[in-house]
Amino acid sequence: MLLYRYMELDKKIKDKFDKTLKEQGIFDLTGKLQKKFNKAEFYLVGGSVRDIIIGRQIKDIDLLIRKVKVKDLECELKKTGKVNLVGERFSVLKFGLTPPNPPLVRGGNKAEIDIAIPRKDFAFGTGRYKDFRIKSDPNLPVKDDLSRRDFTVNSMAWNIMDKKLEDPFGGFDDLKKKIIRAVGDPKERFREDYSRMLRAIRFAMQLGFTIDKKTWEAVKQNIGHINDKVKEERKVSYEVIAGEFLKSFNAKPVETIKMYMECGALKLLMPEVLEMKKCSQPKDYHSEGDVLTHTFLALNNLDSKLFKSYFKEPPQLTTKVAILFHDVAKPSTKKKVGKKTVFYNHDKKGAEIAKKIIDRLKLTSPPDVGIDGEEVVWLIKNHLLFMHSAPEKMKKTTIERYLFNDRFSGIAHMQLFLADASATRPAGKPADLTRFKKAMKIIKEMKPEKAPQLPKSFLDGNEIMKMVNLKPGPKVGEILEALREEQLSGRIKNITEAKKFVKKYPVK
Repeated sequence: MLLYRYMELDKKIKDKFDKTLKEQGIFDLTGKLQKKFNKAEFYLVGGSVRDIIIGRQIKDIDLLIRKVKVKDLECELKKTGKVNLVGERFSVLKFGLTPPNPPLVRGGNKAEIDIAIPRKDFAFGTGRYKDFRIKSDPNLPVKDDLSRRDFTVNSMAWNIMDKKLEDPFGGFDDLKKKIIRAVGDPKERFREDYSRMLRAIRFAMQLGFTIDKKTWEAVKQNIGHINDKVKEERKVSYEVIAGEFLKSFNAKPVETIKMYMECGALKLLMPEVLEMKKCSQPKDYHSEGDVLTHTFLALNNLDSKLFKSYFKEPPQLTTKVAILFHDVAKPSTKKKVGKKTVFYNHDKKGAEIAKKIIDRLKLTSPPDVGIDGEEVVWLIKNHLLFMHSAPEKMKKTTIERYLFNDRFSGIAHMQLFLADASATRPAGKPADLTRFKKAMKIIKEMKPEKAPQLPKSFLDGNEIMKMVNLKPGPKVGEILEALREEQLSGRIKNITEAKKFVKKYPVK
């Protein structure tokens, strides 16, 4: 282990800390507390230290205060804002700054900061998430508090008063080298909490870092424990797994799946995706290779110039997950019909399989990164919409029903369509985007880019019934749809033309 270091940083980094702490009202808070507790020491700890150093947007503010008892701290903080003690054993105070102090981070919406006194975690060695005993001690050295953390880049503390970095485990060097490394023995860190193995991948993906060799070997050796149970209760809940996976996948989709595959997590958590690797495709239509290779190409296409030329909006996480699973049923639907290899109904079957994966892994559960599971299923079920029927032959009302409904995103559907089509490489030919381009042209004709939505229908059912003396029934719906088709096709341009159309429509 590296010797304990009390580091001087260059002025630019110091200025970053000063700017952030001032903007978030931390200087005002610690200044007031210093007057009451003149021996107190104040530290910024956790991910915010890491993020300030590398110039990343901070998501949380965590303070560590030494030489003050938690009860005394709680009493004093109540004079300034709302305080909530998060369990006696944690000795963590949730503190809400009251106006005129500025709002904190997360886009200015966060109103709470975490304030703790130094503590040591004594893990029971079960690997269960947060399964440990805590001993708090206001006089505990900062190094001891930092030693309980997961990775070196998260194990630094910024001394707010002295403006120095406390870095006993080499986190600053690892930041410069872009390395995720466990604090101490990685096997011990993972035995304390097996979810840390997925956290290592998540930090690597989010920060663009690599995982230290020793730490990565420990992940591969211990990943089998990710599904361990105690009396039928999971040591690492699917909710925690979902959060870690989705954060990783959202940052770097393809790299995440590859790392999960390499360490063995994919086989344990999503064997259906691993089966895609074993599923070859006919080279006449898919010279790019097996189903998983095609899926990787589709995901990578989300960052392509082609994709960005069509869509100003980046794809949502829900769309990325739909792309991951869009061909998940190909292995189970693959069969030979004569000399042809086919995957009949892989869209419908894929939607069913995707729903099972989403439900099993609870991918809709994380509050900050959860996905819309119903939309994923809908996107997969309908991802061949314009392959089953040529866009120019499809009714405009059908396109409206699929792509302009209030529940599911038509943009997401077209993003998946482009990602999929541009990843489909016929032998010796470029990807065929003909149907995608035709569909996009029709959509733009139906709704110009600057229009907020499709135009409203010129007439409603009641108006039509009065005009042609009809009672409620299927005929009214038929006329409504026919009128809407004419309107969306541009053949009827105003209410006068709409009324003429209805009056001429055969009602018997």
